[in-house]
Amino acid sequence: MRIQLLVTLDQHYLPQLRVLLTSIYLNHPGQVFDVYLIHRQIPGESLKKLSEDCARYNFRLIPIRADGETFRSAKVTNRYPREMYYRLLAGKWLPRDLNKILYLDPDTLVINSLHDLWEMDVTAYLFAAAAHTGKTDMANSVNKIRLKTKTDYYNSGVLLINLEEARKEIVPNDLFHFVEDNPMALLLPDQDVLNALYGSRILSLDDARWNYDARNYSNYLLRSGGKENLEWVMENTSILHFCGKDKPWKKNYRRRFGSLYRHYMSLTERYLQNDV
Repeated sequence: MRIQLLVTLDQHYLPQLRVLLTSIYLNHPGQVFDVYLIHRQIPGESLKKLSEDCARYNFRLIPIRADGETFRSAKVTNRYPREMYYRLLAGKWLPRDLNKILYLDPDTLVINSLHDLWEMDVTAYLFAAAAHTGKTDMANSVNKIRLKTKTDYYNSGVLLINLEEARKEIVPNDLFHFVEDNPMALLLPDQDVLNALYGSRILSLDDARWNYDARNYSNYLLRSGGKENLEWVMENTSILHFCGKDKPWKKNYRRRFGSLYRHYMSLTERYLQNDV
């Protein structure tokens, strides 16, 4: 069984992608992955090097350049880059024989197996995703009011995508028109579009396992009554997500799990002999 992964990024995030791939490789001995990379203009030499690095892990890299024609009617600016649409429109570019794919942001780290997530049945949904509700539901409630939705506010950094349904239901112009019509309401544009248009078609995941917000260790500990401590996270969490502007590959990062991320950076250098 091959697990199909999706990433969408530009060349500036290639070092972080390599760390992510290293973390996946080390926590899935013997497992084969196909890594689909949807991009706009990553240079050929960079793609060649990334493909070689993937091959060292027995992964297969499949780079796909997103066509510009799709975005003829889209609002594309620095705040609304093309790349923000790629994960939602992935079914348009991915092979038709793929029926699902697991999307991961490049600022995630995989520290346990993805198998249970990959094997989830999403045939009745468009996506599976997790909501970061935090210590209280206040942020969740604010986002519901802001976007006029009734569902939880889901994070778009980890998505199990039902490609068969996505090809039927996700229309590019629907996304573009929503962005054009709601310029003042969108704070995190791609995530807001996901929730506003497709929130009712999302299977809810346990964020503590599948999309752990690395900023909020104290919140997880509190809401779990002390159960979800560091030992629990290391044994049960599969995906750590370094949300927000403060990133663990930056020298001034002082939050919890920064040392773990830097450990995987070192392992990436060792395995790929790559300056990350």
